[in-house]
Amino acid sequence: MGQNYSYILVNFAYILIFGILTLAVMTLNMPKKDDSLKNYKIARYTLGGATGLIACYCVFRLLLPQHHGDYEDFWMQVTTTLCFSWLTYSSFLFLIETPRYIIRNFITDGFVPLVLMAISGFVGLIFPSAQKTIMIIFGCIYAAKCIWMLFTCTKEYRKCTREIENYYDEGPDMKWMYVTLLLCFILFIGTLMVFYIESLQLIYYITVPCIYIYLVFKLIGFATKKIDNVRRKNLYLESEPKVERKEKSKDLAEKMAPIVEKWISDKGFCNEGLNIKEVASQMGTNHNYLSQYINNELGTTFQIWLNTLRIEESKILLTSKEKISIEDIGIRVGIPQNYNFSRWFKIVTGTTPLRYRKAYLSR
Repeated sequence: MGQNYSYILVNFAYILIFGILTLAVMTLNMPKKDDSLKNYKIARYTLGGATGLIACYCVFRLLLPQHHGDYEDFWMQVTTTLCFSWLTYSSFLFLIETPRYIIRNFITDGFVPLVLMAISGFVGLIFPSAQKTIMIIFGCIYAAKCIWMLFTCTKEYRKCTREIENYYDEGPDMKWMYVTLLLCFILFIGTLMVFYIESLQLIYYITVPCIYIYLVFKLIGFATKKIDNVRRKNLYLESEPKVERKEKSKDLAEKMAPIVEKWISDKGFCNEGLNIKEVASQMGTNHNYLSQYINNELGTTFQIWLNTLRIEESKILLTSKEKISIEDIGIRVGIPQNYNFSRWFKIVTGTTPLRYRKAYLSR
């Protein structure tokens, strides 16, 4: 009786929690009539489909008899979890705008394996002797699929982050996406472990809604407009043949080097809130050329290049005879937030501004 009560309580709680999450993702604060946010909207609807599926799955479990075969339970659990893990990972691909992966991942990498697993599950019903083998095969396919989805999303996330670093001085914080990717992967793999290790069930049932509440909260509040469709700007000029790209790179380096040096000598980098378009405009050149020059010739990204220039300038101010406060130095070099200034100083020099000043004075 106690087990039956717990079973009903957990499923009812899941229906309530994930039902609310689905409504929140689908309806709250949804931007209207903005084509630049098309993929963001699709990401919200896709994640809403994942949370809605969990709620529907729990309704289905309540309608079914509680005690049914292990094979049927495993088949239903793994197939359903594959479906909502596929939808969750797909929402990331839409969110970071990866056109070449969206259709392939959504259909070939998601729908096809799901259909194959659903259909092949009937084999175990027809041939009960093969159920153990099929359960092992199901587990391997499911784990492999989750690993592949994580690999795809991580690869695209890193590329998107690099492109944003090539565009913004301080771009939107996207670390939460990578953290959530890892959490979702652990969660989906944990689905298999829970089936075999019953002692993990309580932790699993508590963790699932916590991760999705965090994900929904972050997704709704994510300032997609800040990205400004960076991924569609094709900053790397990947469509050009390699031979033409090398020839253009030589010419570009000769033309861009004096322009960039002039801008640096004028200390244009000390202005805050710069993006690559503004810097290119100040130099009188195209932002694609500037991006290519920074990437190929200097071997870095716009964000790292710009902040390295700022930190080098701050080192001069830190060791000058003027007693300028560290906060004022950050403002002078274009990094007014004290935390960001200290963070970038440590990234570039390996130490803090205060320690750097003390080390210089102790010589």
